[in-house]
Amino acid sequence: MEFKITKEFKIGVWVIITIALTFFGVNYLKGINIFHPTNYYYLKFDRINGLVETNPVNIKGYKVGLVQEIIYDYDNPSEKVVVVLQVDDDLKIPVGTRAGLVSSLLGSPSIELFMEPNPSTEYFKKGDTIPSYVDDGVMEALSTELMPRIQSIIPQLDSLMVSLQVIAKNKAIEKSLDNIQVITNNLKGTSVGLNKLVDKDVPQLLGNANSVMMKLDKVGDGLSRVDFNKTVNQLNQTLAGVQNVTDKLNRGEGTLGMLLTDKGMYNNLNTTIGSANDLLLDLKANPKRYVHFSLMGKDKDK
Repeated sequence: MEFKITKEFKIGVWVIITIALTFFGVNYLKGINIFHPTNYYYLKFDRINGLVETNPVNIKGYKVGLVQEIIYDYDNPSEKVVVVLQVDDDLKIPVGTRAGLVSSLLGSPSIELFMEPNPSTEYFKKGDTIPSYVDDGVMEALSTELMPRIQSIIPQLDSLMVSLQVIAKNKAIEKSLDNIQVITNNLKGTSVGLNKLVDKDVPQLLGNANSVMMKLDKVGDGLSRVDFNKTVNQLNQTLAGVQNVTDKLNRGEGTLGMLLTDKGMYNNLNTTIGSANDLLLDLKANPKRYVHFSLMGKDKDK
């Protein structure tokens, strides 16, 4: 008898496969490896500070398991919250180990297992309850130290915001911003001018400076060839001659020296110049007294 696979059977198989894949996928996303054997332990807390299922269980920062389940007794709200841990089957937890609920400032809380420095040779059995406590850590420091300071700063921030609003509404601020914009534009123009100057004029100036330096080098070469000792000696001789002439003038030697030193000669010369000046004045005033001429002949009076 031939077995015939019906359409309904195929649909049922696909549904079962889909459910299985969904189950494995969801557990994989939660970090649960259903193929790896695990142990279960219980913790009890008065509060869990936002702890949720699949949060990690760590030892010295290394993940060894996760939070499998959180049980809250709705009928007895005063009872503690039970947290079920799922850890690797290879992990043996010594008696004396404590589980701390550690809160993080930026991340979600986690369970940290703290073992004794010299762990016991006895171990918790599967399903035992491990002693636990809540370690607020940074969150406690924030609530007890930082928050009061923030609350004291808030009124000052309000005053500061009011002052900033008053300043922002001041028209002088707007004018200052406009002036800054104008200054910025001027600086931009100046920068463009400086760029042009650097690109065009500075190379030309450097070329001129190089030319001047070359000329100075040539002048230096010419000066290096000048016999300064000879020139200085000639200058000394010239100054000696001038000094000699000056000494002769002071002693009254020669015509110019006698004129400079002889007071009588000076007075006579001055008198002669005065007489000549009087004669010229009389000649200008009475020319006929000194000049006699006639176009027709001699003067009859003579």
